[in-house]
Amino acid sequence: MSIRKKMQYTPVGLERNMSVSFWWFFDQSPSRAVIESKIYDRYHDISLLIEIDLSQQTIIETEIEERRTPFVTCPGAIPAYGFLKGVKFNRPGLEIAIRESVPKSGDGCIRIDQLLFYAVDNFVSALAYELKSRQIPDRWNEERHAPDAEPFEKRSAAVHQWWIRDRVMKNSCFTMNVKFANEENRIPLEKEPTITTMLLGLRNPGK
Repeated sequence: MSIRKKMQYTPVGLERNMSVSFWWFFDQSPSRAVIESKIYDRYHDISLLIEIDLSQQTIIETEIEERRTPFVTCPGAIPAYGFLKGVKFNRPGLEIAIRESVPKSGDGCIRIDQLLFYAVDNFVSALAYELKSRQIPDRWNEERHAPDAEPFEKRSAAVHQWWIRDRVMKNSCFTMNVKFANEENRIPLEKEPTITTMLLGLRNPGK
């Protein structure tokens, strides 16, 4: 019997939803992003807002909104996260900062930690997709349907190769494996900057 059928007629116990949204401000100096990471269930309705300096990949500012928590004492954990300002916005950097800055006495909040890691785990993908959408010409972008667009199969194959040749993305998962490299499909987007190149451009504007 499938797992789905085993639970088919049993009421759900706890349903917890997490979501993350991104706003981009490339026209500011330095370029910035704002992230909202949210958790929602019968006990929690919490948002973590994070402003990022894209050139340095560091946190500028954070805000925590707790509209519903299990206990009246829960908001007392919010001040413990003041240390996030200036921290590098990547998994290793955040894990080290939390370990060093939130005392072992338990002054932190497991849900705020989850929201923080959920935001950072989705950040690179979100930024990469945004940069991709700005860089790839409409006629080759598989997400667009421009009047002069190439057939979808050709667009999809070319974009796949554009991702594969990127230093960060190459061999990052099954479909980005270099075993799928195809020189012929790569040609149309060969001259377009990769995600890595564009990220370096954000860090070194004008170069």
